[in-house]
Amino acid sequence: MSRSFAAPLAAVDTVDVADTPVGGRVEAVKRIVAGDPYLAGHYPDFTIYPGVFTLESVQQAIRHWAARQHGPGTVAELTAITSISFAAPLLPGDTLRIGCDLSEHEDTPGAVRAKVRCHRGDGALSARMTLELRIERTDDDDDA
Repeated sequence: MSRSFAAPLAAVDTVDVADTPVGGRVEAVKRIVAGDPYLAGHYPDFTIYPGVFTLESVQQAIRHWAARQHGPGTVAELTAITSISFAAPLLPGDTLRIGCDLSEHEDTPGAVRAKVRCHRGDGALSARMTLELRIERTDDDDDA
């Protein structure tokens, strides 16, 4: 069995999904805990939440939206990172707050664009990104 995400990493603690007239809105929270094993050695003298984990947190939040919008057994596969930038580090003790606005492409069935802004708990912008995803049904419930 192959996995398209960082299992068993739980990259979000809470997820709220709302339908909007043009797609959906996802808000998620991830608390950065100093003792989490994925932080060990990243970096030894300045421990930060890796940027790739921020991307994984966003993807896991979007997977929640896809399952709610399109039903269990639905996955959201990342097809392109149109833009991504990191503005402020996430340190142990910080809280990552993710806001995603999702829109489905009318001309391409199953294609979704996510406009994302991530903030630390203190309100500072930590990352922004625009992602392209493909929504697919799968028979492997472990990937949903």
